[in-house]
Amino acid sequence: MKKLRENLITLWLATRYSLAFCLRNSKKDTLAKMGISVSTTFVAFFGMQAIGLLVNALQKAHGNVEVLIVPLACFAAVQILNLLTQRAQVFYQGKWRQELKFANHRELNEHRATLDVACFRSKKYDDVSKHIRELPNSWGTRIEFAEQALAIFSLIVSFTLFGASLVRHKPIYALILFVLAMPKMVSEFGLVSMWWSMMERHVPHHKKRDMLERPYQNVTAFVQAKMFNQMGPLGKDIAEKVKEVIDEYTGARRVVSQKKILTSLLLFLGLLGVVTHAAWMTVTTAGAIGTFTIILTSAQTFQGNLNSIMMMSAEQWNNGKGVILIERDFMGLKPDLTTEDPIMPDFTTPHVRFDRVSFAYPSKPEKEVLHEVSFEIEAGTKVAIVGKSGNGKSTLQALLMRHYDPTFGAIYADDINLQNIDPPVWNKYASSLTQDYYVQERTVGEEIASSRLGESIDLARVQVSAEFANFHDVVMEHEDGYAAQIGSDFDGREFSGGEKQRLALARVHYRGTPILILDEPDARLDPESADKVMDRVYAMTGVTVIIITHHVSRAERCDKVIVMGKGTVAEQGHPQVLVAQGGIYARMSASDKKRLGTSEPEAMCVAE
Repeated sequence: MKKLRENLITLWLATRYSLAFCLRNSKKDTLAKMGISVSTTFVAFFGMQAIGLLVNALQKAHGNVEVLIVPLACFAAVQILNLLTQRAQVFYQGKWRQELKFANHRELNEHRATLDVACFRSKKYDDVSKHIRELPNSWGTRIEFAEQALAIFSLIVSFTLFGASLVRHKPIYALILFVLAMPKMVSEFGLVSMWWSMMERHVPHHKKRDMLERPYQNVTAFVQAKMFNQMGPLGKDIAEKVKEVIDEYTGARRVVSQKKILTSLLLFLGLLGVVTHAAWMTVTTAGAIGTFTIILTSAQTFQGNLNSIMMMSAEQWNNGKGVILIERDFMGLKPDLTTEDPIMPDFTTPHVRFDRVSFAYPSKPEKEVLHEVSFEIEAGTKVAIVGKSGNGKSTLQALLMRHYDPTFGAIYADDINLQNIDPPVWNKYASSLTQDYYVQERTVGEEIASSRLGESIDLARVQVSAEFANFHDVVMEHEDGYAAQIGSDFDGREFSGGEKQRLALARVHYRGTPILILDEPDARLDPESADKVMDRVYAMTGVTVIIITHHVSRAERCDKVIVMGKGTVAEQGHPQVLVAQGGIYARMSASDKKRLGTSEPEAMCVAE
């Protein structure tokens, strides 16, 4: 009984959420749909009454045709109403679903937009998202539940009307059918609880399968899988994982089938008993055949509605849990970062300072990536951050962009703690070219200018940014120039990896923030393009440029070098001074020159 109560509470909460979603986004059509559903039920009820009236009139006619006029008129009127309500139902059904489909996408995307990078990358976000995707109707669960809830509402109205008709003629029939339906209701809710528990147990499995199936959906993963001949083993591994789930569900279906046969048989025997008794009474007492028709139809519809309400409610329990999962768990996700006492700064080019910053990613709080990192970056200077992979260089970039906050310590822009500046506000002062970037399939000019999306496009500025990234000549190879479409989806241009990196560099340059962070800016470029791009980076004035790189030779032209070693600052200072000290940077620089086959250092950019 406790389980049944919990299930009913789940359905009630999901109905509230779902109805609020519908009224919020399609109030008029939702109310119209409900009204038409009720009207359709009443028309069906009056249709049954009209048939009973017509049959009784035929039984009493004895050659007097006039007694059939009113019953026939009622029957015809009901049929016309039925036709009209059905057409209205079809019209509003399509319109209602379409409106809610786009509203659902909009609400979900608007909520995602409120989250920060830390939350979006978190395990919690990933787990909730994958759980929702594995629901029978995935992200459309709210719409599906709303549609079924309105159908159940219509069934309840029908159940009430036909039940009242049955009670009016023979109350005991309604009681018998209702009592015999109770075992089925308990059984149905027990079964859907079992299905939900199985679904939750399989969330880790679905995440594993999702990972294995990426080569079938992602171009980069597909190319890699084909190159390594992974498709065969992958298919076998996926099939084995799926078989485990199918086998468990098959066993559950056997249990379901057995229970449903028993409860359905009980319902059938109840209806058979009611119909048999009604027929026997009609024959033995010379009762009206039309009245028997009404009792028969009422009993059959009453039981059918009750059965449908129970089955749909039970089936809706999974969707109901899904609605609650979306509304509470997903829509309840909040940004991981908090900004207490937010400040609206008015920087020109801020001075940046790390003060004993330590950091561990939220997913692994016990493992520090950075430990008591302290350094300063003077306004308008060019600073290189170097070090081996895994020593925290890209984590510094994430903290500088306030994608995360330090676990301990603080980062300051001038004298303002970054934790007092909202990320969207800080984004006006700092921008970054990350190692992973995404190019949208717009026109070339639109994509370069998309770093200031929502503003009018400055084509002259677009060209300046493209020239900065050594990308202008590539653009002009196409007759449409900056108006050329990007990507095969729209039959546009395809760019190589290096060309995409130059486009991404042009895009971040177009944003024009006083702090520019470049994480491996020349990683995908050929040597000639890389040299041209880096020459233009070093020539920038009035901008603080932070270069994260493995190429130590790039650091020689900077005002300062910060050498990272196992999450701490191993060395920092002017590159010439660090070379003279003969420490880590000196060894890295010598090794890099040997690798590149050079012996003379590049011209120094000495800090004033």
